[in-house]
Amino acid sequence: MDRENIHDWLCGPVVAVATPFREDFSLDLSALQDNIRFMIEGGVTTGDGALLVGAAGGEFPTLNMDERKAVMDAAVAAAQGQVPVLTSIQHTDYRVILDLAGHAEQAGIAAAQLGQLYYYPSTERDIYNLFKMVADSSAVTLMVYHTPWDGIHMSHDLLTRLTSIPTVGAIKWASADTAVFRDTILAFRDAVAMVDNEGHHVLSHMYGARAFVTHLSGFWPQYPRKLWRLLEAGKYDDAHATLASFKWKWSAWVEEAVKYTEGEGPFIKAAMETVGLQVGPPRPPYTRLSSELLTELRTLFCEAGVPRV
Repeated sequence: MDRENIHDWLCGPVVAVATPFREDFSLDLSALQDNIRFMIEGGVTTGDGALLVGAAGGEFPTLNMDERKAVMDAAVAAAQGQVPVLTSIQHTDYRVILDLAGHAEQAGIAAAQLGQLYYYPSTERDIYNLFKMVADSSAVTLMVYHTPWDGIHMSHDLLTRLTSIPTVGAIKWASADTAVFRDTILAFRDAVAMVDNEGHHVLSHMYGARAFVTHLSGFWPQYPRKLWRLLEAGKYDDAHATLASFKWKWSAWVEEAVKYTEGEGPFIKAAMETVGLQVGPPRPPYTRLSSELLTELRTLFCEAGVPRV
């Protein structure tokens, strides 16, 4: 994918793709590829979405480096050039990050998600140095991953410096401060593709964001695509109604699910298994959800008309 045209191909629903495991918790690449084909056949294609594999929704902290690389390779092969494939290259060791960036470039990954190192805190100087190191070692397009919940809110000055790095093409943006959320999108929307990670679908699109992160395409790809097309057509009242019909109820259920077991894997996989997809359990210590939560989910899906339930 050409970084110069990133606004044209990094757009629509950016799907947090689950990483399937077998019941013994080993990697199931065949199921990953089947699930990617399911999403593509449901409309997740270039211009109407992108796939983010091996990231938080894909339980990347539970994957070793060989597995993360294998997920990249399998996903790109399954996509068959029909949809951009993104991945996470985050880690605590800069050498691993450089290795993952190099592999992502060779594998044909369209963009690699990167934020500050976790565990140890980072200054803005540290963050810039990390991105510069990665950019100097690989030509892979970088997506800045802004994670204020990890203890740092990137300043306008830092984002300006980061977006001046030639390989930086996108910002996955979140901020609980609504004014900062708006002003940052307005400031950087022309320089890079802005991806809404705060769930403000209508507002972020009005401000100029080109994409939004979603879990829903993993089990109901038609729903986020419909939402995206309403946004692109400027039908914001209809988009609000579409969100009210399912997304907000789903979010309330997710809030209850993560009280039972943490991470993104358990609730994404529960939804995918409910529509008959092969995805397996999350890796320990995280677990499948309770029967009560699964019953609530099935009821929600039936009321919303989710296909294949």
